[in-house]
Amino acid sequence: MNFISAIPEQLHSIILLVLVLLSKYLLQSVAPHNPWRFFSFFCQQLALKVNKAENGEQQQQISGFVAVIVTFSPLWIILWLFGDFVEVAWLWQGFLLYMALGTLSIKRDLTQIIKAISASNNYRAKQLLQPLVLRDTKQLSPMGIAKASIEMLVLKHLQQTITTILLFICFDALVAISFRMLLEMHYAWNQKRSAMRFFGQFANLLVQLTAWLPARLFLLSGLVLSFGQQSTLLWRLSMPHFFSLNNGVLLQFFAIALNIKLCGVAIYDGNKLRRTEYNPTGRPPELQDIVRGYQFIDRINFFAVIILTACCALWWAISNQTTL
Repeated sequence: MNFISAIPEQLHSIILLVLVLLSKYLLQSVAPHNPWRFFSFFCQQLALKVNKAENGEQQQQISGFVAVIVTFSPLWIILWLFGDFVEVAWLWQGFLLYMALGTLSIKRDLTQIIKAISASNNYRAKQLLQPLVLRDTKQLSPMGIAKASIEMLVLKHLQQTITTILLFICFDALVAISFRMLLEMHYAWNQKRSAMRFFGQFANLLVQLTAWLPARLFLLSGLVLSFGQQSTLLWRLSMPHFFSLNNGVLLQFFAIALNIKLCGVAIYDGNKLRRTEYNPTGRPPELQDIVRGYQFIDRINFFAVIILTACCALWWAISNQTTL
């Protein structure tokens, strides 16, 4: 009996997840990399080829639907078939999970942004932020940089980490990397860009549907951690957005929890976009709010790990009792 087969089956995914997270964190610390850069470039070039401004709204929507199918299907089939030829299944699952997970260096990137603003080097801070966000950063003030950083932190952590991990645990790595492919298409064809308003609708819908439940579970974890402070207020003000098919409920929650304003006006591809402003009575974000944001996320992550560990232990105990 080898080491892998000796591990209870229900713990395989958890152990593999921990190993992949550690490996990715160490590798990104040594050599920062983005394995999805070429795929993102391909999606952008595909949109330039098939998404014509002179086409009508419905034609652009159809083109976006076809683009998702044509891009996603062959890659998914290749990954699915290739898995049958890999003798060491856990190694293949680990590789797919590594690719599916987002960057684990966001906190390090935000620390560099904070240092740049603290040194009154706003130009450097904007340069560091631009690769992490879709919006234009050239005209951002220090307050705007802080606001964009917090929004990016919340949404990327939800999409690239929380949702990916939940899909892997509940299903497998193929489902997790499938979501990541859809997510990269969503980033490349984001509806906030005027040229992608109709073309990116289908990719956006698939991502929002998939991330809906993970976002609400993440929110409920945050509400539990806020119990006894302002959980009633947080729940009452977040509830109107709870069942909406977007991430507004999370942004509303973090805006209230940190007592700051989030979202509002932003510039994409030179065009000003007026978005919903969350917690408009809050104060403008400051540098320390970035730190408070990722500290709060770390507490939610720790709470989620405790819950997941308890569930696995309970499952293991019940399984062992059943086999006796």
